[in-house]
Amino acid sequence: MQGLIRVVVVDDHLVTRQGIISLIQRNERIRVVGKGSAGDHVLALLAEHQPDILITDLIMPAQAADPKGVLFEPVSTLQKAMRLYPSLSIIVVSQEEDIQTIQSLAEIGVQGYLLKTDDFTAILDQAVEVIHLGATYFSPEVKQIIFSSPRLRRNEHLTERQLQVLRAVMRSPDASRAAIASSLQISKSTLQKHIRAIFTTLDVPNMESCLLKAMRMRLLTEDEGFGP
Repeated sequence: MQGLIRVVVVDDHLVTRQGIISLIQRNERIRVVGKGSAGDHVLALLAEHQPDILITDLIMPAQAADPKGVLFEPVSTLQKAMRLYPSLSIIVVSQEEDIQTIQSLAEIGVQGYLLKTDDFTAILDQAVEVIHLGATYFSPEVKQIIFSSPRLRRNEHLTERQLQVLRAVMRSPDASRAAIASSLQISKSTLQKHIRAIFTTLDVPNMESCLLKAMRMRLLTEDEGFGP
């Protein structure tokens, strides 16, 4: 079948790993091409299969041969993965609920973050498809953590137009840039200029960390909606 979304899954808990695989493979557009159980499997599986998406845990052994040894260091490994495979998208599925962990992963470009307590049946294949299209996906429980975290002070240097642009992206993070530009009645190039200016003002490197920071600034409330 053409157009399959090819996925690698790495998690040291067998039941979780098998559950993730079973759920996403119910979607005929998604195929799991590799699976692993430790940090050293991540880069090896990416090199072997070069998938579209990596789904990975954060807390697991660094080495499969030493399951009770040193823990996996995710940030450096995932940064290296994205350097080696620029088209790769990454979804983290973890029990870690710390806002700083979520922020750190967003800053390196991780597009998706789900908790192991989320209802995977309802959201997992949706997260894979949305992220494959280039959007960002924070699960409902992760959004609760973000909105419950201490509010960041709004940066007053954002112009009203920049706020309009940012809110438009936040409301439809899976929409194309062309669609967002059209909704704002501006050109795609003008939209890109606004986005670059927003990144500079908010001191963020990418859209993932920009959206998360904007949520923490309460630029859009939960009631207004955020993404899928």
